[in-house]
Amino acid sequence: MAVMFTCQCLDFDPAKSFPLRQAAFAVTQQLGKLVEANVKAVHSTGFIAGIIDKFHQENSPLKDYGVHVVRGLLDGGLNIEQVTWSQILPTAGAMVAGQAQVVAQIIDFYLSDEGKVHLPEINRLAKLDTAKADEKLLHYAMEAIRISGTFYLFREATESLVINDNGRDVPVKAGDQVFVSFVNAAKDPKVFPSPDKVLLDRPIESYIHYGAGPHTCVGRHISRVLITAVLKTIGRLDNLRRARGDQGRLKKIPRPGGFHLYMREDYGGYSPFPTTMKINFDGELPELQDAPGKANGAKIATTTAGPSPQKK
Repeated sequence: MAVMFTCQCLDFDPAKSFPLRQAAFAVTQQLGKLVEANVKAVHSTGFIAGIIDKFHQENSPLKDYGVHVVRGLLDGGLNIEQVTWSQILPTAGAMVAGQAQVVAQIIDFYLSDEGKVHLPEINRLAKLDTAKADEKLLHYAMEAIRISGTFYLFREATESLVINDNGRDVPVKAGDQVFVSFVNAAKDPKVFPSPDKVLLDRPIESYIHYGAGPHTCVGRHISRVLITAVLKTIGRLDNLRRARGDQGRLKKIPRPGGFHLYMREDYGGYSPFPTTMKINFDGELPELQDAPGKANGAKIATTTAGPSPQKK
């Protein structure tokens, strides 16, 4: 998924473009066959469809965003091939790796000196398991993305003009490619008063990291559900903290304008996505859900407490 995302959104280097596209094509073909098989299963009718419906309703947390979405696309007139290759794969390729990056940025922020003051309240809200608490967790996630996220877009100018960029006039000609930074825009005090503070009463539609206008991300609603669920799952862990030493660091190199480049674990090269940072917590790991027809399994971890290193 990371290769697909890089090919779709980060294919900027002409020297690396061809091997990147070759790698993305190979993995897309493999994944596409699996997705197409699932779309065919959803498209099934009669007795088989009943079995599939029962399976998804009992075991899939994505039933509302999976089976029903596929059926909606099929009912809208698209065939199986179109649903697979023009809808699901491009959307998944654009979202999955990107959402993983966002989640890493959220957790990294709330484990930082600046953000860890909010962890007790996040932990309390995560354990309430109410709609009101989930709404606050969403705002905590959006604020972390706004403050620590590194998002940008390239856009082509349709006319010539002069842009004032933080007091510097930048002439732009029609056809020029413009680098648009969300980092600065997300801290504009005119839109976000006290921009360096976590405030939970900001309007949800004021956040711009999903784009705006005709370029607004079509998956923004699913993304909000996802990041809330992940923050709720991780945030409810007690005494959440970084692993000791270098393993607890999200390795990155700061760049101008509030951006940074992620490093591989061995510092041997750059990565477009976070690949490091381990976390510890006190207590037990959640029990695994059993497959249909199988007996309940044992807990997968034992409890440890005190100052000693805990579960990762």
